[in-house]
Amino acid sequence: MDVRFRYSDHLVGLIDEAAASGARITAAPPERLAAEALRAKHDAGRLSARLDASPLEDATADAVDAGVWTPPVSRPAGERRWSGPSGERRQSRPAGEPRPDGPAGSMAAEEKVGGWATALKLDGMATQQVAAVEYANLLACYDAEPALAEQLFEAPLTVLTTLHGLICQGLVDPQVVGRPRRTAQAVHDGGQGRVIFNTADPKAVPRLLDGLVEWLGATGSPGSVGLPTLVVAGVVHERLLEWQPFEAGNGRLARAAARLVLRARGLDPAAVAVPERTLAADPGGYHHEVAATMHRRGDLGPWLEWHAEAVVAGLAAAAQRLGASPSPSPPPRAVEVVHPLASGATITLAEYAGATGLSRETATADLRELVAAGTLRRDPRTRGLRFRRR
Repeated sequence: MDVRFRYSDHLVGLIDEAAASGARITAAPPERLAAEALRAKHDAGRLSARLDASPLEDATADAVDAGVWTPPVSRPAGERRWSGPSGERRQSRPAGEPRPDGPAGSMAAEEKVGGWATALKLDGMATQQVAAVEYANLLACYDAEPALAEQLFEAPLTVLTTLHGLICQGLVDPQVVGRPRRTAQAVHDGGQGRVIFNTADPKAVPRLLDGLVEWLGATGSPGSVGLPTLVVAGVVHERLLEWQPFEAGNGRLARAAARLVLRARGLDPAAVAVPERTLAADPGGYHHEVAATMHRRGDLGPWLEWHAEAVVAGLAAAAQRLGASPSPSPPPRAVEVVHPLASGATITLAEYAGATGLSRETATADLRELVAAGTLRRDPRTRGLRFRRR
């Protein structure tokens, strides 16, 4: 598998920040860490479902969390279930929703992809009941991850298909769970129905998956072993989003697999970071960044920076809530410049360097400390050059 990117100053800085936040998290008392992990499980589950266009409502998720939701009765073996992409639900599709595209997207009669209304008819469930199944599946997936993390780099394909089975339980025909996609699909925007990107040719999917499996398990170069955890998680996330290797649930799979890398490599073993919070703030941009990577002919650099920002933000937020060790203390000069800014106001690296008379390198270090302290947050897609007052 071809993995091309450059270690920009911004990416290197993010890798360092992730390690620092990860160390703070590891030092947290076990009982607080467990409570934070439970919170992250519910937050990540809700956000991941909605990133895949689920109509999940908070009241529905609350019922699942409280244990007052009753799962639907399992359908008889062999009874037909919906086997279409998870996003095939409404006439108005949210950004980034995959769907069959063009004549090549049609399936054999027993595999025909239905719309959301068809899914409801087949499953005999109300919209929120289906959304509850999706959410409950994500919680089950999260619970299974500690054991799966131990196997990820030894049996990658087994782990990915197991994750896919948990995500799709009761939602798709069991025959298509874990089976490489056989239909042509495209990811569309939510408003105009325009194609954001076309997914990989179904005939190429098995080969692509084999390449990912080989890359994850390779002990030499090229392979994932010598790369930073943050980079490996970003590569896995992007490739699964770009390829859409299964008939349904690929977005949820990509996010779960990326989290599994963070667990397995020890950067976030308790899975307390919720990068989905940053991703969900711009769901259209999330999928457009995949398209941009494809337009760059596979150059993953900007995607890795963008994804790393989301992970770092999640780690830093968790570290702050845990309060395991003192937060970084920005130098007084930084506080003096940034403190007067109104909430939501922005400041660029060049502006901060000009106001303080610092070199670019020192100014960058100051601004990173302000981010770690929770005073600033990075503006997405600015490659660490613009920050916003919290």
